[in-house]
Amino acid sequence: MDTMPMDSSEEIGILLVPYGSASPQAVATYEKIRAGYRKYFPGMTILLAFTSRLMIKRLKEREGIAILSIEEALDQLSAQGCRQVVVQSLQIVPGGEFHRLVSLSKEYEGKERNQEKRMRIRIGLPLLSGLEDCRMVSRILLDLWNEPGEEVSDKGEERSRVGHFAFDSKKEALLLAGHGTGHPADAIYSQMARILKKDHGQVLLGTIEGFPGLLEIIDELKAAGVQKVRLRPFLLVAGGHAKNDIAGSGPDSWKSTLERAGFEVDVHLSALGEMEGIVSILKEHTRRALERGDRG
Repeated sequence: MDTMPMDSSEEIGILLVPYGSASPQAVATYEKIRAGYRKYFPGMTILLAFTSRLMIKRLKEREGIAILSIEEALDQLSAQGCRQVVVQSLQIVPGGEFHRLVSLSKEYEGKERNQEKRMRIRIGLPLLSGLEDCRMVSRILLDLWNEPGEEVSDKGEERSRVGHFAFDSKKEALLLAGHGTGHPADAIYSQMARILKKDHGQVLLGTIEGFPGLLEIIDELKAAGVQKVRLRPFLLVAGGHAKNDIAGSGPDSWKSTLERAGFEVDVHLSALGEMEGIVSILKEHTRRALERGDRG
């Protein structure tokens, strides 16, 4: 289904909200997501806002790009006559930033005492908000490591085919690097990792700020006898974390740390937000939030 028809769409707004990034490349991905939303939800006002005022400030100072805060975006939607709004999280898991987004949205909704003028705000859940989301993402991620031009051997035992990825299961592993969080929602990354391993074999998921971290992943890679690591971000956009923490030349980056540990590393900064299947999951979360709003 290319579009989602809705009654009275001129009175409905959708606000897409990530933490944010100071990278123009990341902003371009967010804008691509917004363009897809405009196509799928025709006639609705679709805005982008960051929860991070620091990222808003840096982006303005360094790149001259102006991004709204949640409050500014909701003010704009209200001024345009929207009486029903879905604030759609662009986080990966429902961690601390997601709960901050919810708090800011509900605080804004409660400020208007006049019931007739008050906007009804519904929340669209993050990418990984349940077991079925994890299973869907695992299926979709086949495209993330699709390496055109590589041939797959017919030897069977020596090589396995993961999607279109020529994968030497005895010597190679594909490592996805997520952000992670100190929030209990970090457990979803471990669930996602188990599903990936079950579905695809030597595909691992680690996190920068959560568990499992890179040190735990390196132990697992060594125990499996892996020699080459295909390193990819498990992030919606390829911003600062992807360029610095994952693929950077500094001594603490994942790439540098893996190389010091003796692995050959192939890194490619592909972003989840560039994949239509991933964005479709977010659109489905938005659609469900709109349906909840229709039911009051």
